[in-house]
Amino acid sequence: MSDRRAIARDTFLAAVRRSPQLMGILNVTPDSFSDGGRHFDPGAAVARAKAMVAEGAAIIDIGGESTRPGHVPVSADEELRRVRPVLEALAKDCDAPISIDTGKAEVAREAARLGASVINDVWGLQRDPGMADAVAETGSAVVVMHNRERADPSIDILDDVERFFERSLNLAAGAGAPFGRILLDPGIGFGKTLEQNLSCISNLDRFRRFGTPILIGLSRKSFIGRITGAEVDKRLSGTLAADTIALMRGASVLRVHDVAENRAALEIFNALGLAPPPIPPSGRDGRARIVLALGGNVGDKVLSLRRALRAIAGEPGIELTAVSRLYRTAPWGKTDQEWFLNACALGRTRLAPEALLARMKALETELGRVSAERWGPRLIDIDLIAYDDVALKTERLTLPHPELFNRAFVLAPLAEIAPDLVIAGVKAGDAAARLEPGETEVAPLD
Repeated sequence: MSDRRAIARDTFLAAVRRSPQLMGILNVTPDSFSDGGRHFDPGAAVARAKAMVAEGAAIIDIGGESTRPGHVPVSADEELRRVRPVLEALAKDCDAPISIDTGKAEVAREAARLGASVINDVWGLQRDPGMADAVAETGSAVVVMHNRERADPSIDILDDVERFFERSLNLAAGAGAPFGRILLDPGIGFGKTLEQNLSCISNLDRFRRFGTPILIGLSRKSFIGRITGAEVDKRLSGTLAADTIALMRGASVLRVHDVAENRAALEIFNALGLAPPPIPPSGRDGRARIVLALGGNVGDKVLSLRRALRAIAGEPGIELTAVSRLYRTAPWGKTDQEWFLNACALGRTRLAPEALLARMKALETELGRVSAERWGPRLIDIDLIAYDDVALKTERLTLPHPELFNRAFVLAPLAEIAPDLVIAGVKAGDAAARLEPGETEVAPLD
């Protein structure tokens, strides 16, 4: 990943963690519901992007295919034909991060090559089977949006959104997409009734349990018109009201057409100190929370770890919820060997600890690991580090892992994705911070 893209990505993510931000909508289409055709010309699109940045947008979201109800799908080639000149121009003449609004992995990869650092997928990694890999392999941040083919008034929409997000997070983790680069979007207006849209907005804080920033797009949408009777170009006041409620419910990013007006509303919101309290801990659902550590130093290390994550994510009874970045680390125990690549993953399971350990060891064998000397080179290693608050010592398994607090190559990635996780009475983030400088020969690969 280029330094410029990485800097843009990390600048945007850091800003989102500090305070709510605005994403400016730039539809390079002839048929979008609100501004279709207005910025179809590349020159007009580039000018609008620069204007939105000047008005206060932290990121510009470029889309080359309309997703409005009844839209006519376009090919990847046509979508790229629309967005490529805009991406190329902004890469040369705009410092703001760029997001590509697409459901196609092919478009996402090319947009990343042209400078986009965020992929905004309206099907949440669940439509195009290559999208999760595209996110991971391009080093992009990703917006995972909930969607349905059609509205179903009979379902519990909040439960449906949560189950959708769980599947998407498992796909992301399985592909090796770091948890810290994921945003979730409940998909207002996509496969939902009016009542379900309103329920998602008023209960937005429920989705904060996943621990990711929440992005929401309410700008000029039809539910506002159904409530107020206003036509598309007269929905600014309704949008501002809905966006303010979303902020009070925990939204971290507002996706908007009218940047300047939303910027003013956001400044008032921040001045009044109305931000919600910190994200509450995830509730129990009968599954144990597990911590896995992965590593290897033989062959293509990145490929080996990604294959392992995908295998774990595909295991019946195991659901991955987060994965760290990949960390380059010094060898442990036996120093005269190739450097290692390590990562940590969080998940949930109903498997008992011994059964889970047996499955991980079987996966190591299936992935090609062969027996070797202790601390010696290995293709892949999958260790069970913690299992809820269980303290266990058997012939095969000790929980928590007895060397956890001595190993920077476990603590550093764990502290990245779960700094407040308490293991044996100690917060992972605090334990990582206490490591001596000589113990921290650990650096993110990206």
